[in-house]
Amino acid sequence: MKIKSLAIIAVSTVLLFAGISVTGANPIAFHEAAATADAAIAPAGPRRPQPQPRPTRVPPAPQVQAIRIQCGVGQVNNVDPIVMPGMPAMSHYHQFFGNRSTNERTTIASLLANRATTCNDRADSSAYWAPQLWQGSTAIAPRSITVLYAKTVTQRVVAHPAGLMLIAGDSKAVEAQDLSIVSWYCGNNVQNASATPQACARNQDLVGLIRFPECWNGKDLDSANHKDHVTYAVNGVCAVGTVALPQLQMHLRYPAQADVSTLALSSGSIYSMHADFMNGWNQRAFVNQVAQRLR
Repeated sequence: MKIKSLAIIAVSTVLLFAGISVTGANPIAFHEAAATADAAIAPAGPRRPQPQPRPTRVPPAPQVQAIRIQCGVGQVNNVDPIVMPGMPAMSHYHQFFGNRSTNERTTIASLLANRATTCNDRADSSAYWAPQLWQGSTAIAPRSITVLYAKTVTQRVVAHPAGLMLIAGDSKAVEAQDLSIVSWYCGNNVQNASATPQACARNQDLVGLIRFPECWNGKDLDSANHKDHVTYAVNGVCAVGTVALPQLQMHLRYPAQADVSTLALSSGSIYSMHADFMNGWNQRAFVNQVAQRLR
């Protein structure tokens, strides 16, 4: 998978929205390994201190066109319908957003049949999810999530095809991922990104940002490792033979934490941030929005 350089096109302003609180799940962490019935299950105890944040300044980028979807928080469950379909209680815990019906048996057909969503655009009943954040043995519920579909390439973009599944980030990472894929920032200051969570002011949210690949191979809705059917653009251009999509960005907004050194994720290290997407849009409405707003 080709990774684009750090000097990516960033969206410079993210609005603050009121969050919806949820009850945290039992503090148990599951390691996402091969989908077998005897997968190891380990309790989540106090985490070892994590490295302090290393801010990395991203050069200011021009405003980009984007479709913005605001979603409240949904269910918390230790399932993953992409990586471990049909296997309850086998994944680490995930925080779900969007479609309220998402569980281990979820398919594109079930998303379209059960359209209730936490998102403010009722045409979008997609499923979005990410690992649960922990402070020691206490689950930290996000306030909300802002989903952006941004035009980050020079080519014409088309809507994500019906049924497309995507994963971004590395659930097994134990060191910093590329900041063009996973980063953390405070409030609206997306330009001042770091590989680990920052100690934000009390009046600012701590935001985890995951950027998905925007270049699709044009034929497969998924792949064996759930990543090979898509790639990242390089210098704002998708490779020849691929189809340019809007870049899906998930901005997870958490309350500021006084001590960020012990933050961890249900998938393991704080470096293991990742996110998943199943396209449950009303496809006609999605195609129209992309054509009209992302020229």
